Amino acid sequence: MRQLSRLIAVLGAVCCTACSTPASVTEVTHHPPPGWAPSAAAVVDRLENDGKVVLHPMDTTSTDCAGAGCEQVITTDRFRIMSFSTTGNAQIYAADRGLRQVETLVVDFSPTVAEPARDRLWSQISQLVG
Repeated sequence: MRQLSRLIAVLGAVCCTACSTPASVTEVTHHPPPGWAPSAAAVVDRLENDGKVVLHPMDTTSTDCAGAGCEQVITTDRFRIMSFSTTGNAQIYAADRGLRQVETLVVDFSPTVAEPARDRLWSQISQLVG
């Protein structure tokens, strides 16, 4: 009799739990992990896909990364954007050459791009990464 009472109590608890709704709903959002930055190609693709600018990109990784120690280089008609493995490597490379850097990316603007256009492009790139 005692076992039957326990069984009924356990079954009742299971049924109540299974039928109840959770106290609160947890919304899951997917954000990149801290310190994550997109690749050079991803930034260029996003700029073009968002309709902000046409860049005529070319992957020049095989020729440009050997001496720079980067992972990827995309050269456009307005700038060259380089992806590094760490933010520190990107900072060192950019600082030594007076280039702009955000996260693991370094941007070297073409000398033919006027300063206001550089600032607009830099703002767009920074927003995409940040």
